[in-house]
Amino acid sequence: MNRYPLFKLSKVACALFFLLVTLSACSEKTDTESSAMFRADLHRSGDFLTQGPQQKPETLWRYHADVGASSSPVSSGNLVFSGRFDGLMLALDKRSGQEQWQFATGAGIFSTPAVAEEQLVFGSDDKNIYALNKFSGSLLWSFETQDRVFASPLIAKGRVFIGSLDHNFYAIDRHTGELKWHIETQGQVDSSAAIHDDQLYFGSDDGSLYAVSINGELLWTLDTGAAIDASPVISPAENMLYIGNDAGVLFAVDLESGKPIWTFESGSRLFASPALKEQQVIFAATDGRVFSLNKESGEPFAVFDAQAVLFSSPAVAGEHVYIGSMDGYLYAIDINNGEQIWRFDSGWAIFASPFVDNGTLYISSDDGDLFALR
Repeated sequence: MNRYPLFKLSKVACALFFLLVTLSACSEKTDTESSAMFRADLHRSGDFLTQGPQQKPETLWRYHADVGASSSPVSSGNLVFSGRFDGLMLALDKRSGQEQWQFATGAGIFSTPAVAEEQLVFGSDDKNIYALNKFSGSLLWSFETQDRVFASPLIAKGRVFIGSLDHNFYAIDRHTGELKWHIETQGQVDSSAAIHDDQLYFGSDDGSLYAVSINGELLWTLDTGAAIDASPVISPAENMLYIGNDAGVLFAVDLESGKPIWTFESGSRLFASPALKEQQVIFAATDGRVFSLNKESGEPFAVFDAQAVLFSSPAVAGEHVYIGSMDGYLYAIDINNGEQIWRFDSGWAIFASPFVDNGTLYISSDDGDLFALR
């Protein structure tokens, strides 16, 4: 912690100083809310920087909705948010699972919400992007695109960055809902953007990875040869990002030049987004295998086979990797050797990705259940 020569200030000056420092720190934290979004943070690392359930967990509570969810749950403060197939966005008390409010859109919600200060932002299959008051569920603004919005928003620098199946990637003022700029690609955009040093990275179904400045300037593109559904994950230390495509190829890419450093062919579609932990890049193929590679060289470290289809993206918490499967199981894998530690039977297919918050794991299943596990 920094030490300031406060003894030189008067009592009034001290009070003002601490107030300004506190407000500045809170503003920086709440503007990004790095733990309250898809893939945990602005780099989309998938590392939740906490411990999850170490042994086969107990169910703290179980909320059942009329329909399931492919949108991943997100927790912020005392609330858990979950978008559903019927177009409802739900807010639940994270201690009890009791519903606090619901907001109805005009179609299903695939997009995972993001939180910034009092706002909850997400996209809907009704072609709109919504900003709600996270405490009450009241509408703050909506922005209409020309097609469904599957991507999950990234909130940074006072803007919402998100793609649509209308082929566009949008930058929207998060306070007013006003369009600031957009970039048109040659395919649908359901990849969720990551950001580093005022540069945004996202994929498109046109097969390209895009790098864009915070002001909407196209910096470079990389043709990966197949559609990109997954979101990129950024490793600032190596100045690299990692992203998979529908041809089953994982790319390690230099952030500045957009040139591939190495590639790895998994042999199966890479729909899920990768995660990073220390020297490992961890990602799932739809054929059921979860790979761990050395992130600098691309050399394989470990492989786990769930023997079931995987669309869920892996979540890292401590020494565990958590991932949902279409066979209905939530798997906990040892990050050190790729071996299964335990599995939890949700009773139905799991498309959504796990979210870990202060030791509790939240996961939605396709039949409408949202579990809090510990």
